[in-house]
Amino acid sequence: MKKKLILALATSMMVILTGCGSEQTSNTTQEDIVNGVFTPSESINIIIPYEAGGNSDIPARIMAQYMDEATETDIKITNIVGAGGRTGFEEMLKSDPDGYTVALHSSGFIMQHALGIAKFTPTDAEPIGYLIDSSMAVVVSADSPYQTMDDLIEAAKATPGEIKMGSVTGTLPLFGILQIEQEKGVEFNKVDLSGNSKAPELLGGRIDGYLDGFGAVKQYIDSGDFRCLGIIASEPQVGYEDIPTFAELGFENYAYLKQDFGLWAPKDTPEPIVDYINNLISEASENPQCIEELQNISFKPKHTETTQYVEDLTANYAAFGEAAQAVIQQ
Repeated sequence: MKKKLILALATSMMVILTGCGSEQTSNTTQEDIVNGVFTPSESINIIIPYEAGGNSDIPARIMAQYMDEATETDIKITNIVGAGGRTGFEEMLKSDPDGYTVALHSSGFIMQHALGIAKFTPTDAEPIGYLIDSSMAVVVSADSPYQTMDDLIEAAKATPGEIKMGSVTGTLPLFGILQIEQEKGVEFNKVDLSGNSKAPELLGGRIDGYLDGFGAVKQYIDSGDFRCLGIIASEPQVGYEDIPTFAELGFENYAYLKQDFGLWAPKDTPEPIVDYINNLISEASENPQCIEELQNISFKPKHTETTQYVEDLTANYAAFGEAAQAVIQQ
């Protein structure tokens, strides 16, 4: 009987790990590829470069569980945290290109690259494909005078630099605020909430609104504490179809602001291996139970062919690079 998904407990990255990977050699790759088909002979380890139980970890584990069901081998999870995710991801980059170590890549890394923090790009690895995605949302308090996004925009135009929008410097929500400012010709008072939880700041009236992942604000929308003015997406959020999307609100350049996650493999990983893991993502993404579990936490599986994924990554790296100039000038 197929063994269940092996969930390795979160581990903190230690200096001792930095010496292993690039010096290793392996014959496994050639032995496990026959007639252009990869047949794994050992467990596939997915490095999640964020803490166990977090907003990135939980949906990735759900997908890994259903990928595990689609293969005769085991899919393992290892959490290696540190440096905004770069520690774990760079450990993957040093690993052998044999198909047994891959890592979760987030849109946050593209943003870090645009700001000169993360050095790696798709040319430094072998992107495999999307895994999961979620959308950001714009929220205000339930007693806010802004009933709609148009209300917020009009008020920002009337009082430049006065409406307080919370974010954290160098994060995706800040890029979202900057994109709204650019497209609508407005200026917010961008309040840096580094070290502070966003929800209490809004509940306490210290800010007028903020952007965050829909999953992070969903409980406050459901409780009636927050009003959601818009979701940064082209398709409605399942179960919240009454909340307008940015497409419906007339925004244009927002696609790069998706909270996308994908899987990457070390540079020079053979194509049959990339295809094999991409196919596991495809099978998991079509599993009704997987879809339901992810929807319950406001995520959804996402699958494309590798070539499309690389095209999207290239476009997103360019978009973030352009948007980063506004951050640098802050």
